[in-house]
Amino acid sequence: MRGGWPLLRRAPGRMLRSGSTAVMIAVSVALLAALVAAGPLFGRATASGSLERKLATVPASTQVTLQPALGVVVQGVIPARSEARLTELVDSTPWLGSPVTARWGQAWQLQEGHPTPYVGAGGLRRSAVLWYRTGAVEALDVVRGERGAKGVWLPDGVATDLGLEPGDTFRAGRTFQGGDILGCTSNGTVLDVIGTPATTRTGLTLAGTFRTGADGRMPTGSYFSAIASQIPSDPLGCPTPAILVIGDRDTIATALDEAQEVPVWTYSATLTAAGRTPGRLEQAAVAAQRAKVDAADPGSELSALFAGDDGTSIGRVETALPELQQAAEADARTAAQQGRGIAYAGGALGLAAVVVALRALARRRRRETELLLGLGTPTPVVVGAGFLELLLPALVGAAAGGAGAWLAFERFGPQRELGPGAVRATLLAAGFVALLTLICNALVTLLQARAVGRELAGLPAGRAGGPWLPLLTGATVLAVAATLSRDGDGSYTDPLSAVLPILVLACGCLLLVRLAGPITPLLARRRAARPAGSTPSRSPDRLVLRGLRNTGVAVADLVVVLAIGAGVLAYGLVSASAVHGSALDKASVLAGAASTAHIPHSYDLGGGEGPSPRLAPGLSVVWRATGQLRPDYVGVDVMVVDPDTLAAVAAWGQGPELARAKAALALFGDADGADANGAVPAVLIGLPGHETGSGATVLVGADELRLTARGSLGTFPGAGRPTVLFDARSLFPAMDARNRNLDPSVDTISGGQGNYATWLWSSGDLDELNAYLERRSVSTTSTGSLEQARATPVLTSSGWAASYQVVLGAAAAALAGLSVLVAVDRRVARAAPVDLVLRRFGVRPRRLVRLRATELALTCLGALAVLAAPLALVLVLLPRLVEPGPGLAPAMGVQVPLVPLLITALAALAVTALAVLVAARRSATLKPAEVLRDDQ
Repeated sequence: MRGGWPLLRRAPGRMLRSGSTAVMIAVSVALLAALVAAGPLFGRATASGSLERKLATVPASTQVTLQPALGVVVQGVIPARSEARLTELVDSTPWLGSPVTARWGQAWQLQEGHPTPYVGAGGLRRSAVLWYRTGAVEALDVVRGERGAKGVWLPDGVATDLGLEPGDTFRAGRTFQGGDILGCTSNGTVLDVIGTPATTRTGLTLAGTFRTGADGRMPTGSYFSAIASQIPSDPLGCPTPAILVIGDRDTIATALDEAQEVPVWTYSATLTAAGRTPGRLEQAAVAAQRAKVDAADPGSELSALFAGDDGTSIGRVETALPELQQAAEADARTAAQQGRGIAYAGGALGLAAVVVALRALARRRRRETELLLGLGTPTPVVVGAGFLELLLPALVGAAAGGAGAWLAFERFGPQRELGPGAVRATLLAAGFVALLTLICNALVTLLQARAVGRELAGLPAGRAGGPWLPLLTGATVLAVAATLSRDGDGSYTDPLSAVLPILVLACGCLLLVRLAGPITPLLARRRAARPAGSTPSRSPDRLVLRGLRNTGVAVADLVVVLAIGAGVLAYGLVSASAVHGSALDKASVLAGAASTAHIPHSYDLGGGEGPSPRLAPGLSVVWRATGQLRPDYVGVDVMVVDPDTLAAVAAWGQGPELARAKAALALFGDADGADANGAVPAVLIGLPGHETGSGATVLVGADELRLTARGSLGTFPGAGRPTVLFDARSLFPAMDARNRNLDPSVDTISGGQGNYATWLWSSGDLDELNAYLERRSVSTTSTGSLEQARATPVLTSSGWAASYQVVLGAAAAALAGLSVLVAVDRRVARAAPVDLVLRRFGVRPRRLVRLRATELALTCLGALAVLAAPLALVLVLLPRLVEPGPGLAPAMGVQVPLVPLLITALAALAVTALAVLVAARRSATLKPAEVLRDDQ
């Protein structure tokens, strides 16, 4: 052992002089480290990204019970000390932002007899609700008065009707005798409620007036549109917000007390940007869940605070933090599961590349091993020398790969905030890969030493190889059968989705190359049987190529390696293109348009009444309702559109299904009216079994809509479930003929929308749409956008997995390219004697380079030809492997995108060109004096 010390001491630096072999090992280890580290990094990135996307799908205008927020609501009077203790509860919840307080009167809902809240001046009264909220006064669009002044504020139209100016006093209160207050439903007149005065009042001073939307009630501005669902509804049953008497906190609190109102007090806070990480959200969710449990426990301190001194008040805790945290955690698990199969495939691919590189290294030092063992060097010393020889490239490659993966996820990952544990996970992955590489190298060296030892002892060497191709073929057939037999609801969540393409590509390429083996000699014999002198100029070239070919790696092996690498790259690019395209189509169906807003009426936009209001370019009105399709009373949505404007506004994706949907708008023609039976044209969406020309009836509330089917579609923008699509230019005139009050596009006596909701669709983003509506003083109750739909967790996680698949494809192509380059370099090095002899016979170096270029070009073409059939099978299976959100429409079809295939072909050509360059440079550096040293 002591005699082997010089060998062990010099081993760590030997790879510095090994040229391409050292580069191949270092790059292979780096790619393996990057692919192994990418697994946990992908899980961390998708966990944060899933949370961000989950929170992005929660509209800001929803109730606190649906938002990442925590709030307490108390109905009734509670002492100041209880209010202070409840605020401490919310403030103590981690990662919540600035609190928001609100207070208003709700006797019209909570008190016996349901009195009507009102404001009045002189002999006029209007129903109105006293209301305070943090920041509301400051957010008002002031018409008259000084911004931010103390007191109360009224809508400008209401103040004008009551004859009030800033500084005037008026009364507010509640009454059981409100027969003079008009509303959408009868408010009744109750003369006597035992123990309760019939009318209460308090005096208020008008601080100013504010601008409202077209309904005359909702204040304009993004502050109010963002909380539209949290504003009290109208006490008299109108489908609009209440007329708000907005004031500062002290003024409203005093007025509610003097008017003997039943106050409602809320205190809430929303999750901050810093809290939007999985760990911090979990902390906030745990605290919020604890508060919910305490609120339901009659013996808890929280329940006592809610009850107050007299026990008449009622309190509750509102939050969606636990539900959102659980949903985000489930989405993160799904996303991580989608990437797990790809990570396994990438790890296996990287490990195979490292093993191939180690085998190439073992072949290179075989003679050295024979010499050492022949001189009596112990086998452990030989193995130890091999271990130390690879130490430097293994450590450098693992560190470079791990650092590269971490930087890639930090800069380009689904979420850049990977957390403090990401560095530790990366270091562990890099260390594991370095250790695994060294162990594999020691094992390869040991096996080689044992084989050489058997040969030196005169024992028969073990047989190499095995029935690997039949086993691979059987596994591939079983995997394809399993894919074809499943229900199609699997996506990247199935590890088979990542493994099957590699199996098909590897098995198909190997089988085709193996089948080409017997055919090649037949073609060669046919060429040899041609008449003598038919191709005299090519005979020397054939002899030269034969001499060059019989040195090192076989051409068939290069074809297989290049074909598999290009195939995995093509699969990654094609699947990413298909997944992103399918996700866009599905998001288009969910959203309808780039941005949408629910508005009170279409005629509020200033474009007039009727089915085709005059709107700015890029806008279209859509009326929606729910109904039942007879005779089976199937639940359907009803969409009424203006085809002329919708075609340029709706989101049509990029797939054939939505292209057919866009073309179907032409089926409405020139807006034919109702036929003799009162039926209007319609297109049925997601309702198979209805033939074109057949009639049907849709019940919308108490109204019957008779229709004639002009066509049938599988899906349509905005149609998330079975839908009946009408042309507004045909349907609304038919409605007007029966009862004008049914038409939601005209201003009727009630001013209501009946069974229909009015939406404004825009081809611009949501900010542009909100700005447009704000300029026209139109309030919104909810909004949506294509970006929000694309943030649907199942779509975003599939997109991340598709991008991960592209990275795997690029790594496979890089490994294949590196293998080809190293193999070509070795072949040129081992062909040095042939090069020398040919040069002595007058063959110029340019001719040798040209011949090698020809051979490599044919190798590239052969690889692409061999790849065609397996890749075609993979493309046919693609929808069953990678469809994002299989439960969403439209379904992904078989696609053959040309751009990814062209990129793959260009990548193969680039590898070929680099191989030619490597061969030329390697041949040019060969020295005749070193040819016979066999040190290559």
